[in-house]
Amino acid sequence: MTPRRFPAGFLWGTASSSHQHEGGNQLNQWADWEQKPGVIWHGDRVGDACGWWRELEPDLDRACALAQNAFRMSLEWSRIEPRPGEFDPAAIGRYREMLAAVRARGLTPMVTLHHFTNPRWLEQQGGWLNPGTPARFGRYVAHVLGQLGDLCELWCTVNEPTIYTLMGYLHGHWPPGHSHMGQAMRVLVALLRGHAAAVEAVHAAGPQHRAGIVHNLHLVDPSTPRLPDLLIARFSDLLTNGCVLSALHTGRILPPFGSGRTIIPGLATSDFIGLNYYSRSWVAFDIRRPREFFSRSYTPEHAEQSDINSHGRSYGEIYPEGLYRSIKRLSSLKLPIYITETGLPDHDDDQRPRFILNHLASVHRAIQEGADVRGVFLWSLVDNFEWSEGWDLRFGLYALDQRTGERRLRPSGALYGVIARANALPAETKKPSV
Repeated sequence: MTPRRFPAGFLWGTASSSHQHEGGNQLNQWADWEQKPGVIWHGDRVGDACGWWRELEPDLDRACALAQNAFRMSLEWSRIEPRPGEFDPAAIGRYREMLAAVRARGLTPMVTLHHFTNPRWLEQQGGWLNPGTPARFGRYVAHVLGQLGDLCELWCTVNEPTIYTLMGYLHGHWPPGHSHMGQAMRVLVALLRGHAAAVEAVHAAGPQHRAGIVHNLHLVDPSTPRLPDLLIARFSDLLTNGCVLSALHTGRILPPFGSGRTIIPGLATSDFIGLNYYSRSWVAFDIRRPREFFSRSYTPEHAEQSDINSHGRSYGEIYPEGLYRSIKRLSSLKLPIYITETGLPDHDDDQRPRFILNHLASVHRAIQEGADVRGVFLWSLVDNFEWSEGWDLRFGLYALDQRTGERRLRPSGALYGVIARANALPAETKKPSV
């Protein structure tokens, strides 16, 4: 048996975001949200996070030690534009240092322009409910490209617009803590318009630049083949996946979720799509849950599950086949695909090695069948602040001691390094015939 090789030039990296890893962000809406009692598990605060605003280079060296050749990070809008129309040259200077350090180590940078955080001033103006926000975002992106465009060519416009919308405007677990379907749909449309404005700004900076949205494809399967369960699963999938994928394919969000009007003009066509995949949900029709659109979401007890979250439930089912299914679904868009995030919270690292092997096997299988997958970015290099889940969910290839700042390589990190160095998975072991 021969190793399962990936295409030449395949990107092997890890993903991160500014608020979750930099530390010291005080000018965005999450800095304010964290002051509210009860909104973060155990009352955690992001604090110094992983300390990357002070010093990123040692962790980049750790990425290189694991044979990674790419690095995904985000920019903090509130640092770059702390007041409307005023751009901070010191913040741009620090990001130039960070990107230069990435490139100096032979890592291909991928930069996310919006990863859940808004400047405080923007939030005070209504955030993405303000009709002027997509244009303001486009202005910010144009400034970023003008200042940093010589250091990066791969740009993720908006990270997980459906997650931002659902968590902040439907479930109320994230700022601004609303639960209003009409607002949620307005925000989703605005984020997609912001994506379009960002694509146009990226393309205007030169033909070498490529832009794409990052979509979290959360699979939704019916609990039974009964018609009510099939219909509610279809509805849930349209809400979490179909809205964004329809907009990318046709430029419109179709009724009943939108007006059917064009929101992404043809000139703002994406160059790639980022796929974030973590898990799937099973859903059943439940007449007792009108606020949840008459659906009950759950994970079967027999399914392998990752660590427990703040709601006392597993973070999600471990389902490698779902990554294969997600890649095949996105392939219909006829765009190159980057797996911009995949991973699981696994404090004792007893599941992550198998997770990595089995999920990368799904990627390899899809590539062998013709899918244009260009790279994989695991979440994450180092344990980080996980939004409303605080610090208890541990995703890192390196364990982080928050008190001392010490990093400890987990076995799963060493395994990922072996795979990246070989650009291949170990040969598949076949079961002996009986």
